[in-house]
Amino acid sequence: MSVKRWAFEVVAVLISASMLTYMLWRISGAENMTLPSGQPFFGDFMAFWSAGRAALDGHIADIHDRAMLWSYQQAVAPDVRFYAPWNSPPTFLIFVCLLALLPYPVAAIGFLVGTALLFGLAIRRFLPDARALIFPATAPAVIYQIGTVQAGMLLAGITGFALHFLDKRPRVAGGLIGLMAIKPHLAILWPLFLALSGRWRAFIAATVATIAFIVVSGLIFGSESYLNWFESLTASQRLISEQRITTPAYASLYANLLGLGASHALAIGIHAGSAAAGALVACLLFRKGDLAIGGAALCAATLLISPYLFFYDFTVLLVGAALLGAPRTPLDYTAAIFAWGAGLTVAAGYYFALPICPLAAWLVLGAAFMRARSAAPAPGLAPQR
Repeated sequence: MSVKRWAFEVVAVLISASMLTYMLWRISGAENMTLPSGQPFFGDFMAFWSAGRAALDGHIADIHDRAMLWSYQQAVAPDVRFYAPWNSPPTFLIFVCLLALLPYPVAAIGFLVGTALLFGLAIRRFLPDARALIFPATAPAVIYQIGTVQAGMLLAGITGFALHFLDKRPRVAGGLIGLMAIKPHLAILWPLFLALSGRWRAFIAATVATIAFIVVSGLIFGSESYLNWFESLTASQRLISEQRITTPAYASLYANLLGLGASHALAIGIHAGSAAAGALVACLLFRKGDLAIGGAALCAATLLISPYLFFYDFTVLLVGAALLGAPRTPLDYTAAIFAWGAGLTVAAGYYFALPICPLAAWLVLGAAFMRARSAAPAPGLAPQR
């Protein structure tokens, strides 16, 4: 077992080192906060910062307007050729407004370092030893976020700490769950998890925290900010359905099937079937009440439901895999490897749009299901006649 672990660690470090080397090569010719490819330095963080800056300048009503936001992005990176849209709810706008108080590069580095620390501290709670931090630290989904500076580690960190405190301090956990309102499509299974597992104190706390978060955001930015956000969701959906950004970034089964040439109806139908099956399996596991198994199922099934997913969202799958502990079976090993490597869909996607991320989520969900079965008491012996 020690040899296997050593081998896995060496391979993980070599892959992550090669990724970092390639990323450094890509940014070597950057000028004026713009990469040679025309993309903004720090990637998607440009959308966060420009939206926050526009809101601070009083342009909340136009926060989803392309021309207005584009002017802020060009002011930071005059040579940028790719627009970074803002498509998050007002709850997340609170966070990015705070970030936009800082200069763009300082805010990006601060956000990256802060969310990495949050994620690392959270997932460490579920790892057997400090050495196991190699698992999340070298994961491609994490490494790629050094370049794109997205919210994957933030959401994974919140999820990890919420699960850690769930049975110890349920009200604190509920408050953390309320923060998931920044990305509501990644919080859709939390109410079912809490209700079916009988964790009512956390359920009530999460409900109160979520409502309070939404109301406070509405008071700060105005109720129309939610109407504008809902209207912007159509454009967000078209990012997927019309394949408007590079295919490798997509991580949902729906988007992967579109990338393989499937029709919209077929892709959404297969995705819906997978999502329903995943939610059903997760709900069965939630009823067990086991935190590790239920938490792993929560992380995995969440990533099977929404058609609007990208590689960085699968950072939370690392938390799910960590909850299952050290691998015991071939399925456990396969699930852990795929959870670690889900972000490789970015590199592989340039050649083929295989559903690597959905497969990884199903493997972790399957491993949780088999773990629940192995933990179940053996059936009683039939009476002798």
